[in-house]
Amino acid sequence: MHTLYSTECIVLGGVDSGEANKYISLFTKDIGLVKAVAKSVREEKSKLRYCLQDFSITLATLVRGKEVWRITGAEERYNLHNELKGDNEKLFTITQILNLLQRLVHGEEKNDYLFDTLSNGLEFIKREKINKDALKNFEHLIVLRILYSLGYIAKKDNFDKLLQKTFVSEELLKEAESRRKDIIFAINRALKEAHL
Repeated sequence: MHTLYSTECIVLGGVDSGEANKYISLFTKDIGLVKAVAKSVREEKSKLRYCLQDFSITLATLVRGKEVWRITGAEERYNLHNELKGDNEKLFTITQILNLLQRLVHGEEKNDYLFDTLSNGLEFIKREKINKDALKNFEHLIVLRILYSLGYIAKKDNFDKLLQKTFVSEELLKEAESRRKDIIFAINRALKEAHL
């Protein structure tokens, strides 16, 4: 008897496998980073096809097979490609953030702070109209929080106000702007330590 796990997730990307299957990277609320196979997902008639596109925010049902996770069901909440159609700057920023996440996170480990940071950040970027500068501040804030949640940045670096919560607001983006030099320095140092 296999246990089914239903969990919110962010679809990070996928690689085609065989005739119609796909290996998909999911960052999940309850399990962490999971690479799972979606059987027959590339077939026209597949119910999962549209729920598992890159940058979808989805409720996925997973089962652990002998060797790999399998996706048995999915219900899309929204897809950032569709929501941000035409806004290439926002899409580029999201791509950068999610690519970094995939390079930094290894293995399955629940991380509520990190998941909430990402899902709140994606909600904010989907909802708010922000200019180029604010978008840079957003990217710095989210990357700072990712690195903090994975232990690459310590709280003693005096970013308390920026790291305490997982939501994004105009006030926090202004704070990030006022600390831009410090944040960029801390991010670069952390990425160097992570060998990225």
